[in-house]
Amino acid sequence: MLLSKPDLSTYIKQVMYCYTLLDINLSTEMNPKVKGVCIIIFFAVACSIAQNEPSGGEVHMNTDDIACRRQLNYTIRNNLQKPTFEYSIAIRFCRQPFIRIMERAVNKDRNFMFSATYFPKLGYFIDAINGVRGFYNVNKTWWAFLKAPDTMLPVGVSSYYPADGDHIIFNFTQS
Repeated sequence: MLLSKPDLSTYIKQVMYCYTLLDINLSTEMNPKVKGVCIIIFFAVACSIAQNEPSGGEVHMNTDDIACRRQLNYTIRNNLQKPTFEYSIAIRFCRQPFIRIMERAVNKDRNFMFSATYFPKLGYFIDAINGVRGFYNVNKTWWAFLKAPDTMLPVGVSSYYPADGDHIIFNFTQS
């Protein structure tokens, strides 16, 4: 049976809610019946997408209303060069690397624009935020990746999985 677009959206939300339940319960025993229902819903949605989108198109939906229970604050700060700025945003998220949360921030607020370079063995390197680029070799400037208030994170945006309540800061820095 084919699902209409509104029904498909509802099922996708249910799958994402189940994913959240599975994600929350990774370290504990989850009721096998709940896990089974989540798996059945997942396959029903996957089959429906395949039938509803014969051209290989994607089904798009707003993920902001999905039941992700974690929240963090994300701040970008440049007090070194003009134009100076400081913006903060609160973002709800499911377990994912910080680069994905940065992408969600851009979708919510264009003040969080960034550019990055991908290195296959290392992940993403943040080159610039809001057009402000660090030039470490020239003037010793870079975007410091911090957990508030001032703890330098030991990994990059591709490897850092934030916790609920974190406050992450990109601070334009000069040494």
